[in-house]
Amino acid sequence: MTQASNVLVIGDAGSKPLALTLSQRILRAVRPTATSQCASLGEVDADAIAEADAVILLVGNSEHSAWRALARLCDESDVPTLAITGVQDEAPTATLCFADTTPVEHIAAALEAALHQQRVVRRLRSELAVAQRFQGGLRGEINRMHDELQLAAMVQQEFLPRSLPSLHGINFAAMWRPANYVAGDIYDIMRLDHDHIGVFLADAVGHGVPAALLTMVIARGLPTKDITGSNYRIVPPGEALQRLNEEMIRRQGDTTRFATAVYAVVNCRTREVRIAAAGHPAPLLVRDAVLNGPLETSGGLLGVFQDEEFEEVTLELSQGDRILLYSDGFELAFPARGEPESANRLPSKTYMEEFAAVAGAESPQDLVRALHERLDAQPGSLHQSDDVTLIVLHAGPRQFAQEVERATAALRESSLGTLRRSAA
Repeated sequence: MTQASNVLVIGDAGSKPLALTLSQRILRAVRPTATSQCASLGEVDADAIAEADAVILLVGNSEHSAWRALARLCDESDVPTLAITGVQDEAPTATLCFADTTPVEHIAAALEAALHQQRVVRRLRSELAVAQRFQGGLRGEINRMHDELQLAAMVQQEFLPRSLPSLHGINFAAMWRPANYVAGDIYDIMRLDHDHIGVFLADAVGHGVPAALLTMVIARGLPTKDITGSNYRIVPPGEALQRLNEEMIRRQGDTTRFATAVYAVVNCRTREVRIAAAGHPAPLLVRDAVLNGPLETSGGLLGVFQDEEFEEVTLELSQGDRILLYSDGFELAFPARGEPESANRLPSKTYMEEFAAVAGAESPQDLVRALHERLDAQPGSLHQSDDVTLIVLHAGPRQFAQEVERATAALRESSLGTLRRSAA
């Protein structure tokens, strides 16, 4: 050992000369340059013990309760302790206990090992203190990031519609399940005028905050109406996606960011729906509670090709029809049946079976609720691989037909009341 060591020797008031002699003998056997301090039992405090590299307790044949308390204090201070006692059966708790007849060389060897161990312990304690300081800083940084992500999630949710419109018997239900704090999916259902509603769903390629920021830019960049003075024109879906694509390309820097999207304009009075998509999963038509084939459209990803054109599909809804617009997160939400567990997180078409199973739900809200339950029942649903979004467009009874029915019921009730009064 080349580092100086400080050994504290503690005895009772009558054993101080013996303590000094014994400590000198032991330390000479350990190393000539080691230093020692001798103290009586009543003179020792926690600070003195903490400053020592090792402690030797000369217990002798005296009362052991005070020595046990001192040994516990040494243990709490992580200081190696040697107890030399004349009463082996009542030796206090200490790191090492020796009988007072033990040769000095044996005690010196044990002290040498303890001092060497203490040097390692103190170095580890110092490194632990540094690591704890770094851990505290890291924990603070993680908490700050957590708070910022929660705030980002709140901001993104403010871009979602607070309530879903209903017009002329056309009504909606929606599901939005982010995979993390923020989502790469976003949707909007907006009333455009007295007869039209626009339905928009976008999915930015990627995950996390960059994808979430892109979706909010896309949602605010979608052109829905051209207003000239007191007149306006509702922008058709294909043209809206084309103009949005050009705007995304114009604003791009060195890094290309792109997204998929689907946009529908619904004439709620005539029940005509016009749909265009940009690299997005094709919407599905549910008619007579049966899932029909996809409404295929052509059009590439947003933000890639300058002169991309987006073909429109037009259809007329019958009462009870539903259209499902969804994001590709459903391809990972339901594992393929009959496949090995390793393939559970690969894209599959199992979600089509799930859509078909809930297609006959009584209302669009019931359909969304049933699909929520099926998603929750999947393994790993608490840590889903991708964002999941679904919009259900439902063609209910026409509004004027409902009004006629209510008026007829009121007239019938009024006539019955008149007859009852006449009979009375």
